[in-house]
Amino acid sequence: MSKAKRTLDWISVTRMASGMDLKVAVHILEGKADGPTVVLTAGIHGDELLPIEITRRVVREIDPDVLSGRLIAVPLANPLAFESFTRHTPTDMHNLNRMFPGTADNWITELLAKALVDYLVPEMDVLIDLHSGGAIPTVDYVYALNDLELSRAFLFPTLYRGSSYPGSLGTHVIETTGKPVVVAEIGGGNRLDDQYLERGIRGVMNCLRKLGSLSGEIEKAPEQLLLTKMQILRPHYGGILEPKFQADRLGQSVAKDTLLGLTRDAQTFEVLEEFHAPFDPTHLVLARGILSKVNPGDYAYMLGDSATAETLPAQ
Repeated sequence: MSKAKRTLDWISVTRMASGMDLKVAVHILEGKADGPTVVLTAGIHGDELLPIEITRRVVREIDPDVLSGRLIAVPLANPLAFESFTRHTPTDMHNLNRMFPGTADNWITELLAKALVDYLVPEMDVLIDLHSGGAIPTVDYVYALNDLELSRAFLFPTLYRGSSYPGSLGTHVIETTGKPVVVAEIGGGNRLDDQYLERGIRGVMNCLRKLGSLSGEIEKAPEQLLLTKMQILRPHYGGILEPKFQADRLGQSVAKDTLLGLTRDAQTFEVLEEFHAPFDPTHLVLARGILSKVNPGDYAYMLGDSATAETLPAQ
């Protein structure tokens, strides 16, 4: 029987122009009993603070003596983006979650992607990848990718059955290994942080119980809405986005053509654009719940088609 232990390892990526080493911390919890190796990732986007804290608390809460298998946790996958608190790596302005599996012969973000893949993918049996809305938007859903029951075990009320983005870590894992992947989009924008922190921790721990990594009663999934059609609304003009709905309305539906928000010119006060609900009815998935500066192409809203969704009964 192996001895349970908790260790800290590092993924070495490269050396920066300043001479500083770019490296990524890995927390490894090894249990006494056999079980799956679950990889938990956060901080792929540097402005997604809440998943980092969720990961910290999960790692802190779990006693390796009661763990079956291993938990490999990466709380901050992109330290460079976190340093500038931006979604993209500031050195080359690439989005790490579009760069997997990476390469050793190109941009620094691709070097980082390759280092993460080389370290994590050969070890994993399951990937749980945590994201959020970032610095301003708030989001609330879980992807249903290749293991619906495990995604349901995250306990969020909204699921989305659709492929993740090409070049994302989850897509790479599914395409190359077929291993189960859960991608959760949790809060953000400093809205309802306490609520989303509790829900995120609860979701991760319940998935670990579902996988047999932890003992204890598995919480049954509530009634959940499984979306199959989603639309992203992006500003065509920069300015100040004035919301008409707060973040606490996420997970609810509104009638088609409902005014969700509008963009004003910061200098002339002219209304440049209005955002209306496109579906009948429209399910609110991501929104900007506060006055915020927007540029053309930013995320403004993510909206689901409730009419084509499936209602999954409580288990």
